[in-house]
Amino acid sequence: MSRWPGLVSIPGRWLAPLLLAVFALTAITAGFALQWRDVDRRVTELETRRLLERLGVEQSRLSAQSGLANALLVRRLVGGLGVYSGMLNAYLVDDTGLVVASLARADIGRGLGEVLDRHPELAGLSERNALLLEGRSVKVIRPPGAPYLFGHASIDTGGHLLTVADLSLPLAQRHAGLREQVMREALLLTLLVGLLAVLAHLIWFRRAERLARTLATMGEGQLQVRAGLQGFDELALIGAQADRMAERLQAGQAQLRHINALVDRSPVVVIEWRNETGRPMSYISRSVAQWGYQPDQLLLMDLRYHDLVHPDDIERITAESAAFHERGFDEYRQEYRLRRADGQWAWVDDRTSLTRDAEGKVSSISGVLLDITALKQAQTRLEHHNAELELRVAERTAQLSAANEELEAFSYTVSHDLKAPLRGIDGYSQLLEEEYAERLDDEGRQFIGRIRRGVHQMGALISDLLDYSRMERRTMESQQVDLMPLIELVIEGHGADIRTAGTQLHLKVEPMVLQLDREGLALVLRNLVGNAVKFSKGRSPPVVEIGSRSEAGRRILWVRDNGVGFDMKYHDRIFGIFQRLQRAEDYAGTGVGLALVAKAVQRMGGRVRAESQPGEGATFFLEFPE
Repeated sequence: MSRWPGLVSIPGRWLAPLLLAVFALTAITAGFALQWRDVDRRVTELETRRLLERLGVEQSRLSAQSGLANALLVRRLVGGLGVYSGMLNAYLVDDTGLVVASLARADIGRGLGEVLDRHPELAGLSERNALLLEGRSVKVIRPPGAPYLFGHASIDTGGHLLTVADLSLPLAQRHAGLREQVMREALLLTLLVGLLAVLAHLIWFRRAERLARTLATMGEGQLQVRAGLQGFDELALIGAQADRMAERLQAGQAQLRHINALVDRSPVVVIEWRNETGRPMSYISRSVAQWGYQPDQLLLMDLRYHDLVHPDDIERITAESAAFHERGFDEYRQEYRLRRADGQWAWVDDRTSLTRDAEGKVSSISGVLLDITALKQAQTRLEHHNAELELRVAERTAQLSAANEELEAFSYTVSHDLKAPLRGIDGYSQLLEEEYAERLDDEGRQFIGRIRRGVHQMGALISDLLDYSRMERRTMESQQVDLMPLIELVIEGHGADIRTAGTQLHLKVEPMVLQLDREGLALVLRNLVGNAVKFSKGRSPPVVEIGSRSEAGRRILWVRDNGVGFDMKYHDRIFGIFQRLQRAEDYAGTGVGLALVAKAVQRMGGRVRAESQPGEGATFFLEFPE
């Protein structure tokens, strides 16, 4: 509250001139008081100097007379003092204290004491008579507070000249001049104050009033108005800030209107409750019409939101809300059913936010509700489908188990029943070649050689098929595999072929430990290194590189050769079973090796790919997650 309620209630356009006028009058009054007090001193000093000069002249004139014998001349000289401005009395007193000459005839011949007693106003002279008569000089004194000057001049031929000068007239004249001066200054200051008031009104207060009207209009919600004050003074700065504030508020209102329009058109329903008895609503979006209600029905509490919640859900969500309010969770989510105006039930996803006061108590509750009825129905259908699917999966699992058992039996048959005839064919063909070769011609011996090579290839094919089948079914055991020792073991297994072909082997292996199936990785490396040695043996010299590195959360291994290579359009084909890009007569093999590599890498959670150009070798990459 202001300490000066009276002042702040006066409009500024009147208060400022009033304060200027008060200040001017105060300054004039203070100056007048100081000058008034100074006038007395100045008049006293001036009249004292004049009286001293006069007394000096009269002292000389009277002293020039040979004593006081010429009474007429002396009286004329003393009477001449009457023309001195302000002179009230003048007395020429002999050494006995008798008045010899005076401005008043009645005083001549009387004693000085008697004369002074007849004039009460000269009581001060009587009191200071002894002081004045001391010495032989010219003196002038003024008793404190008295409007008179008392003068004394010693006469050389004997006697004393005493004078009484009245200061009232010079003081009155000076006071009158001072009053005229003060009046002129007051008038001038009044004109200046008036001029300043007019200028302040034109330059300041009229603009301030305009700013006040603009701010009042903005306060009423009309944010399109602008102060538009020009200049660099405080009012212009305030006006510019007010204009910018109005622009921001106007933009904010436009954005709020846009958001409200979006909310009203969206399937989302926004509600705000006051945390009071009955949970009255302070806001609800018009999108509540999707459930058949109007906002006023709920705002005016014709309908209570609490009564629209499904009876089976109300107890649960009330308990949850109370727990959230108590434990301080300011944001939570609930799903429940809400009765529509047509009597149907709608599932809603309610995302609630709490606003608390300084004491931590909930003051308001806001909720964003989304109708998830279609989602719930889809979930119900999905659960039904999942149940059916689980039943089918169980049936298929049983079928797959039976198929696996049959596959195991087939593998056993292939392993024993198919290989047994091959072993017989191989044994008999070997006997023919060793014991009856001399009885056969060259063509017969060539036929026996083809039979034996075919048997060997068929055995290798059956072995690869069994490996592929086992790779499909075997359990992959994840374990830590130190890469370098495993690579060295694989190289040792192919040592004879490497030495026979004269292959140059380069290792660029970073030390690493992989978490995967050791036998599976060994099988993959054996196939890739074997292929690299096989397809590069025609080069001079044949080169095989084995390397590894870690990058971007992956472990990458590669096997590179400078062999015949292949066209990248066959990239996916080479990893298929029984797929070959080269003739069996040129490069031995069953067409199962790379398919087995792809299957093993897949089972270990990795990826295999290749890069190649015909005649420029090939690089096979293995990628595993860290």
